[in-house]
Amino acid sequence: MDPRWLAAHRSSVVVLQVDDDSTAYHAGHLPGSLPLSTYDDLHERVRRGPVSQRNFERLMSAMGVGVDDHVVLCSAGTTSHAAYAFWVMRLYGHRRISLLDGGVPAWTAAGERLEDVPVVVAAADYRSPGRDESIVVGRDELLARYVGAPAPVLVLDCRTEAEFEGHVQHQLDIAAERHRVPGHIPGSRNLPSGEVLEGRAFAPPQRLRRLFTDRGLTPSSDVVVYCRVADRSSLLWFALVELLGHPGVRHYVGGWAEYGSLVDVPVELD
Repeated sequence: MDPRWLAAHRSSVVVLQVDDDSTAYHAGHLPGSLPLSTYDDLHERVRRGPVSQRNFERLMSAMGVGVDDHVVLCSAGTTSHAAYAFWVMRLYGHRRISLLDGGVPAWTAAGERLEDVPVVVAAADYRSPGRDESIVVGRDELLARYVGAPAPVLVLDCRTEAEFEGHVQHQLDIAAERHRVPGHIPGSRNLPSGEVLEGRAFAPPQRLRRLFTDRGLTPSSDVVVYCRVADRSSLLWFALVELLGHPGVRHYVGGWAEYGSLVDVPVELD
């Protein structure tokens, strides 16, 4: 979605600004939009993993979001936060979702204004139809079905080349991301998430398709994407599913934070 469409339809959609925290939101946000924090709102607080269905329903209800609302997601910083929120909403069955390509910077570049007044909303009663298990994969199925498997399986590691090769650990040290060994899942191909973007916006479909086919994507590929904790890999999931229309793309949300901590599983180093 581009800023012109959003400006013309602003009164008929719910805009959620998703960042690592709400600092950017309070500095200036799209009129009427509401803040979401990736780590505080969209991950569970007492265990690793995406927010549970019950807590997702509570979150949407508290923000006044209805099951039939058209939700537009944007970020002031990295687009991966909005892409992860998109995937979480799709996981719990919300169908009317869009992502503002380029985020808040694209909105202001189009000449649209920001405001710094917090928004007060009336609570709703949100009920999810349930998890869509076709877009997520857990560690047991990953190990049994995908690790080291031949085509048409395609496992894409969305971390940097250095992380993939096991040369560096990521700088961040938050509870959801700590792991112990470097490397990557055997058989996986490396496509750093930044390559699917041009600035903060997604690259054109032709370039996206070439990036994926260069890593072995075919029409029959059974794809799994992963990074550390499902933020960067959400960009690849969105590009494959929403922009290229590829079926059968699953998200390993445990990522390297989980896989790199497992005992007695295969790991590759380059």
